[in-house]
Amino acid sequence: MGDSWKDGLLVYLTRPEDRNDVVYYDDKIVVALDKYPKATLHLLVIPREILPLGVGDLGEEHLPLLHHIASLVASVSSLPLRIGFHAVPSMRQLHLHIISDDFSSPTLKNKKHWNSFTSSFFKSLDSVIEAIESKRRFNVDAEYEEEKLSGKLVCHKCSEAFAQIPKLKQHLASVHPASPDMTLDSVLACLKTSKKRQAPASPEDVPSKRHASLADPKES
Repeated sequence: MGDSWKDGLLVYLTRPEDRNDVVYYDDKIVVALDKYPKATLHLLVIPREILPLGVGDLGEEHLPLLHHIASLVASVSSLPLRIGFHAVPSMRQLHLHIISDDFSSPTLKNKKHWNSFTSSFFKSLDSVIEAIESKRRFNVDAEYEEEKLSGKLVCHKCSEAFAQIPKLKQHLASVHPASPDMTLDSVLACLKTSKKRQAPASPEDVPSKRHASLADPKES
């Protein structure tokens, strides 16, 4: 089997309307539920063009795509979400994470999972765009970045340190619980609003069948 699993995101690029785990798509991107979510809400934004790239491979030629994604997620920027890229991705196809900052999930199991989202290993979309606009590229030192994954377990909200993931997760649940308002439908409603502001909806610019009930009659 080798490392063919690294191409697992390619299945989302064709006929996304037929997939139950796709929650939104247009002609440039697909938004899908992460198969192994690390928080209450965890989405992947995947370009529909095949781009076997990491964030460290991005340059000026990718700015139109990045701005398109930024315009889509702008409406959720006020929510307790983290929006960005892993410095060194595990999957080959370029993808961006939208993840709630409660990190409440049984599939968040180890230090690597935790630090990949709560340390500077996680590169915000805004910082990537800003760097490319000013320096023409977004440079990544992979070895340096991967060292961050073995760093200490520290609460991202109050900086308390923990020796083990179970203790950290207990702390999060009791001191920093997930917001009851952080739901998939609330985020999708914001994404729909964002697209309404940009332009009239097109046949490809719609929620998937799973969330078709969110669409107005004029847009479906």
